Amino acid sequence: MYQRILLAYDGSIEGRTALREGALLARRYGAQVFVLSVIREAAGTKLGEGVGGGGIAQQRGDYERVLQEGMARLAALGFEASGKLVIGEPAREIAAYAEQVNADLVVVGHRRQSAIGRWWSGPSGAYLSDHVRCSLLVCQNILSDEQFASLLAQSAVPAATLASLEAARAESERLTHERAAKREDSPAHTETEGGLGERPGPVVHAPSPTPAPEHLPPSAARRRLRVVLFLLLPLVLIIALIVYALGGATVSTDDAYVEANTVGVSTDVSGIVAQVYVRENQAVTRGQILYTLRDLQYRYALDRANAQLTATRDSLLALQASYRQMQAKIAQAQYDLGYSRVQFNRARNLAKVQIVSKTGYDTAHRNLASAQQALASLDEQLAGIAASLNGHPTGPVEQYPQYLGAVAARNEAARELAHTVVRAPFDGIVTSVPSIQPGRYLAASITAFYLVDTDHVWVHADPKETELTYVRPGQSATITVDTYPGETWHGTVASISPAAAQQFSLLPAQNTSGNWVKVVQRIPVRVAVDANDRNLPPLRAGMSVEVSIHTGHSRGWNIL
Repeated sequence: MYQRILLAYDGSIEGRTALREGALLARRYGAQVFVLSVIREAAGTKLGEGVGGGGIAQQRGDYERVLQEGMARLAALGFEASGKLVIGEPAREIAAYAEQVNADLVVVGHRRQSAIGRWWSGPSGAYLSDHVRCSLLVCQNILSDEQFASLLAQSAVPAATLASLEAARAESERLTHERAAKREDSPAHTETEGGLGERPGPVVHAPSPTPAPEHLPPSAARRRLRVVLFLLLPLVLIIALIVYALGGATVSTDDAYVEANTVGVSTDVSGIVAQVYVRENQAVTRGQILYTLRDLQYRYALDRANAQLTATRDSLLALQASYRQMQAKIAQAQYDLGYSRVQFNRARNLAKVQIVSKTGYDTAHRNLASAQQALASLDEQLAGIAASLNGHPTGPVEQYPQYLGAVAARNEAARELAHTVVRAPFDGIVTSVPSIQPGRYLAASITAFYLVDTDHVWVHADPKETELTYVRPGQSATITVDTYPGETWHGTVASISPAAAQQFSLLPAQNTSGNWVKVVQRIPVRVAVDANDRNLPPLRAGMSVEVSIHTGHSRGWNIL
């Protein structure tokens, strides 16, 4: 039945399937075997030929090894096959070589393709069924080694049968030549068509006296589909242009992170840690005790300050009493001065009439001078006491500077004692708590651990400067967090930095030479996040997010 069988082989699983089934048929019918390998002609192959042939030489070497492998497989099965390697389109080359060797069966493998792949590469099966003038076998049955060995053993042909097959082969060749001659003489002939990817199995091409079917063949349907798709291309481009024009109202960036108020918990007094009241990653409320220091020394300091305050008050009261006593002494001194002045005047008058002696006159004069000096001294002492009482010797004690200083010292001691108990300044979560333990000495202002605010968070974004053309504070924004896929937060643009991020770097870029390259800068933007929805997961500082700011200004405005 089959005397000349052409096997299409490319080294793939499908090609090996075709090689095995073709070998079984050739063994069963004692047919001559031809093997064809095709190097697909593509743009890369032509380019390789144009630049020196490196690409085509490498492909030829690869395909020669594939062809030798197929020939070796057939030789191992006892076949003396003829092999050929060509360059071109596989379907065309297979049809041409089948006509050249006058094959009466072409065996090919079936490789499934997607609809897009078939549309793009074209219907190779349809071309084979249209141009191959013999039977076409599309192999899809993948045989195991055991099944192939069993079928190969069953397909052995006796010598008498081989002789009859030789005679049948000669008769078939004669009939084939006659049919070819008739085709050349006939003005037209019809052939049945089939598709490689549509219906597997042998397909026989022979002249048919029946008219062609009314329905379109698969290849024509594909061509019509291709025309429709090409006609749809302008419509798709118009729709894409409309979508592009209406888009662009949202500015998005993934260079953004969650920020929150973070404070290093510390105190301004030094001491030994007495007790820690929180644990790692614990949520705390404002005013809650975090840790305490040993406060004995600060209690002693407060007691000393209270004692000093009492002593100061007593001292001021004593000064006021001294002031009043000094006033009484001054009054006595003024009386004594008046008496001394009267005695002096009397002695002076008596001395003029020689009644009082010179000694009595001198004594009266001395007593007058002593009274004047005593009164002046008492006045100076009274002024000193008044100055000690801040010029208000009769005012309340609580207004004097000495008393106010003592009160301030007492309050400072009380403040230091109070600061040995460290409380949370706001609601949040504590972290790095294990860094302190009871018994550790902490100097003043040394950070013990950190407190992160969870209620007031924002997003720090760094979009490109070219994306901020229509971004304004107050515009709405949508935030998605990498940690929580599918969850969405809403926010508002709170502020836009007045300077680019590189302006605050330690060494700002200063390029005054001629090799300047323009680089798009990043402008920090702060987006306030609405975290009041308790159904959403908690946001943590440092999380990577994507921010979309809705500017309301689409690309269509620029086009118009």
